[in-house]
Amino acid sequence: MNSKNEKKSFRIIMRDFFLQSYSSSIVAIILLVLIFSIGTDSFLTQYNLYNLSRTAAVYGFIAGAQLMVAVIGGMNLAVGSVGALSCVVLGISLQNLGLPIPIAIIITLAVGAICGYINGFLTVKLRLSGFIITLAMSFIYDGIALGVSHGYPYQIPDAFASLGRAKLGITSGLFIMMLVFVIALAIFFKNTKFGRDILATGGNQQAAKLSGIRTNAITISCNVLSCIIASLAAILWCSRTASATSSTGEDWMLYSFAVCAIGGISLSGGNFTGIGFFCGAWILTMIRNGLTMLNVDVYFEQAFLGAIILLAVSVEAIRTRVAEKIK
Repeated sequence: MNSKNEKKSFRIIMRDFFLQSYSSSIVAIILLVLIFSIGTDSFLTQYNLYNLSRTAAVYGFIAGAQLMVAVIGGMNLAVGSVGALSCVVLGISLQNLGLPIPIAIIITLAVGAICGYINGFLTVKLRLSGFIITLAMSFIYDGIALGVSHGYPYQIPDAFASLGRAKLGITSGLFIMMLVFVIALAIFFKNTKFGRDILATGGNQQAAKLSGIRTNAITISCNVLSCIIASLAAILWCSRTASATSSTGEDWMLYSFAVCAIGGISLSGGNFTGIGFFCGAWILTMIRNGLTMLNVDVYFEQAFLGAIILLAVSVEAIRTRVAEKIK
């Protein structure tokens, strides 16, 4: 009798787990750890875990920038361009102007906020797709960054770079920041009216508008938050690499979409899962790191990433359909 009850309880637990949007991400992480730890002796070393935590943290913030517009069913193709411009502004503030680090960070975040406001304002006032607006603005932000810097890198003070090198046991200071960031996002979307209004707008904008939600203000606010987070990601990127250059962000758009898609975040808007988002950043990081350790030709890396993103989206689509039938 007890055996039957235990089996029934186990089936219920597995069913409830499968119904969660982050279930496929957790399974993927377990499989990747097994594959890469068997394939190479260096994957689970303390040094590699430290590097993984630093990289995953930055990817988390890059994806967070995309997330803030994805939850309302939009997209920000200028994530990497805002990152590049932010790096240049940070470099000029620290190297050329010699400003204190806190002031330089505030100025950089302010530039991100301005970029986000422009994106959101044009999207609302011109009534065009965020895809078109952010695509056009990405060229402008990249052009400004390249024109101002002429492609030359800026030196970052050691005191600033120490943030990116901070180590806490086998993990990094950046990883702790990412954990705080993900927890803050989860609390924001679940426990604040503004966060719930954002999800409602992404779920059904017309219904949200009829219920009294100022959807235009939500769109502008999400674009501002998106670009502020992109600037924050650029700041952390500079602290991690100890340099600031206009070439930063060239592949951020891919990474930002990849983490959201792999983590079970619907790009059509209306949902957020902190666990899935967290797992998405780790999956992307482990894939890139594991492929390098397995000596996979670096020129095929993008093909592998694209295939994995497609696989992740397909698995999530299948899981969603099956979950709807189970319910």
